[in-house]
Amino acid sequence: MKFLVNLAVSAARMGVGAALLILAAGIPAYFFECDRRTVAAAGEGTPSPLDIAGIYLDASKISTASLIAKESGTFGEISEAVEKQYSAHPQWVAAGGNEPFFEAYYSSVPETPARMSPAPLYSVLAASDSRKKLLDFLAQADSGLVKKFISMRGMNPAIFPPVYSSAGAPLEAALLINALMAQAGDFDRRFLLDIASIMDLSEKSPEKKEEFEKYCLATLAFAKGYDWTIVRSIFSHFSSAGEAYGFARVYESAPTRDYKNVLLAGMFECGSPSMCSRYLDGADPRRWEDFRYAFLHGEGALAFLLESGSPIYSDSAFARFLSPVCSPIKEALAPYVAKFPAAALSAKVALAVIGGYFFIRGFLRIFQPERDTPSWHSPLALARGLLEALAAALVFFLLAEPNAFAANSVENAPAPELRFAFEKVINTIGEETMNFETDTATIAAVALFFVLQLTVYVFCLIRLSMIKRIKAPAKLKMQLLENEETLFDLGLYIGLGGTVFSLILLTMGIVTASLMAAYASTLFGILFTALVKTMHVRRYKRRLLLEAASE
Repeated sequence: MKFLVNLAVSAARMGVGAALLILAAGIPAYFFECDRRTVAAAGEGTPSPLDIAGIYLDASKISTASLIAKESGTFGEISEAVEKQYSAHPQWVAAGGNEPFFEAYYSSVPETPARMSPAPLYSVLAASDSRKKLLDFLAQADSGLVKKFISMRGMNPAIFPPVYSSAGAPLEAALLINALMAQAGDFDRRFLLDIASIMDLSEKSPEKKEEFEKYCLATLAFAKGYDWTIVRSIFSHFSSAGEAYGFARVYESAPTRDYKNVLLAGMFECGSPSMCSRYLDGADPRRWEDFRYAFLHGEGALAFLLESGSPIYSDSAFARFLSPVCSPIKEALAPYVAKFPAAALSAKVALAVIGGYFFIRGFLRIFQPERDTPSWHSPLALARGLLEALAAALVFFLLAEPNAFAANSVENAPAPELRFAFEKVINTIGEETMNFETDTATIAAVALFFVLQLTVYVFCLIRLSMIKRIKAPAKLKMQLLENEETLFDLGLYIGLGGTVFSLILLTMGIVTASLMAAYASTLFGILFTALVKTMHVRRYKRRLLLEAASE
């Protein structure tokens, strides 16, 4: 009867623990990833890609609106309006929209069959005659910034061939494009201060000259792929020349043209080039797809993903097993997690720890019905319960979010420096970079081994405390102490076993943590075993020897 009661109590505890762990698994919050449902929920009630495209279309920035709509799959909804505007204003086709300054220049270019067709801006300026006509048009401007850009044609560049050389077309085109944007009033106030300072100091400072030339590279990166309206729309978002270059660097590193378009469409949606660059710098295709997913679900979804800086969560085998139960919970909680991600993660950790405590205590009670501590609230019992709960919670998170604790065998390098092929010269900028990435797999493994050894340490203290509480002669206590000698070495055995097991997993490629994690198991075993035997067992044995001598 006593056995059945104990079994029922144990089963009840395990049931409560399992229920809390399932509830924790149903909260769509993660340490290093974002849940797909949470990202989508963050976009609810915020402007969609179609809304953003509509704003640009209303401003007669037709090519920009078309780019956003095409990448979101909603171009069919604005195609009629696009055709209507182009039919009413055929002169807008070459520029991509209503662009008075560009039209004023372009009207001086000789008419050809291709003149009124959409074309990348750089191809328009590739011919020396086209650049000469744009220079003549800009020379009439009174703007000081326009004149500064034009005056930079006489600079002695370090990256580009000089403007006056036979290969000087790219640099001259970049300078004229920026002069035309300055004339159109496209630049942000912070950008104006930054670029003016860079140009003023470029003659005296090689660093500033290189920074300016990198900015010109960024200009060409977009001009060689898009028309005037899109280029204008891009540069109006930059707050510094460095931000423009960083964004262009990530743009050029995109695996395909589709991803480049998605990057621009996403930047138009969220309005922050720096956040897009930070998220996609050195990104693999999965991360680009995550960016696309957030972009499709609206401005709020993309902002949530970029602020988190995390990839979208892919269900683990454990999550797929619990999916029938957890999916409805995740759907219901996603909007709240999107609003309070930190609080949701804290609640998940708390539920996992409490659930782990009930589950592991219930499981161990089946095999050890008798209490081995004075009471459930004694310091040793509480310490052991906490450590067991932490170990169970750690295993739970390793099962629920394994990708976050898996170190990449090949680290993602930052996006490469920009390259631009000139007619006679290819100039590249090389820069040594070091990529520091936190090895979460190693940290998780070391933490697991530490918690295991700490649990064994507390268990040894409980066994030692039991011997101390026994009312028996000192000689009998010494014999009991010698009988537990193997138990006091348990930490060393577990440490060695953990190292061997880890090395096997590393050799087979099942886990990708560093060797430090494997050897940490033995190190912790040695340290905790030495602590038990030196600080606790040895002292108590000395006391027993003195008591035995006086008996």
